[in-house]
Amino acid sequence: MSVDRQWLIDALSDALESLSETIERLEDERHDAEEVMLDDLANVYAKLNFAVNTAETGPSAIDTTDHDALIQWPECMPFDREDQLSD
Repeated sequence: MSVDRQWLIDALSDALESLSETIERLEDERHDAEEVMLDDLANVYAKLNFAVNTAETGPSAIDTTDHDALIQWPECMPFDREDQLSD
C-alpha cells in the first residue's frame, strides 16, 4: 500500500475541522445533542472514511470512484462487517 501522505493529511485535517465544529455545537446547549450526533458526527465518520478510502489514489479518487464508495466504512479496517459485530 502506497499512501499519498499529503492527501491523507489534507483529508484528515478536513475531518478534524468537522469534529471540532461538532464539539462546538454540542457545547452550545441550544443544539439538540441527538441531532448533532446523528447529523454532524455522521459527517465526521464519512470524512474519516473518505480519508482512508482515498489514501492511495489521492484526489483522483473523486473523479473515478462512486460517492457512496468514497464514504463507506473502509474494507481494510477491523470490525467492518455487521456479522462480526454480532459475534
